[in-house]
Amino acid sequence: MASNMAVRGSLEGPQSPVLLEDTVAGAVDRRGLPAKRSTSGGWRSAYFIIGTEVVERSAYFGIEANLGNYLSRRLGQSTVMAAKNVNTWYGIATLLPLVGALVADSYIGRFCSIILASLLYIVGLGMLTISAVFSSYSPSG
Repeated sequence: MASNMAVRGSLEGPQSPVLLEDTVAGAVDRRGLPAKRSTSGGWRSAYFIIGTEVVERSAYFGIEANLGNYLSRRLGQSTVMAAKNVNTWYGIATLLPLVGALVADSYIGRFCSIILASLLYIVGLGMLTISAVFSSYSPSG
C-alpha cells in the first residue's frame, strides 16, 4: 500500500513527470510564447516539413539530371562551360544548407527559414522555367 501511495503521490503533486505537463521546457511557438504540447507541433508540422522536402528533392534531382544538357543545347554553352556551371551549382546547392542552418538557428527560426527558403527556391525555379520558355522563341531555338 505504501508503494502504491508513493506512485500516486508522484503523479498528482508538483513533482509530476515532464510528459504530463502541457508546456515544453525551453521551447516557444511562432509567436514567442511557451510551446504547448496540445496546440503546437505534432503531425501538422511534420506534414508541412515532409511535403516541402519531397517537393524540393523532386525539383532538385529533376534539375540535376537535365541541367548540363539544358546549358549546352538550349543556352549554347560549350560542354566545358556547362560542366563547370553544373559543378558550381552542385557545390553551392550542397553548401547552402550550412548557411541556412546558421541563419535558422541564430536569427529567424526553423519554420520561417523553411518558408523563406521555399519561396526563394520557387522564385529560382520560376526564373529557370521562364528562361526555358523564352529561349524556345529565339531565332536559333
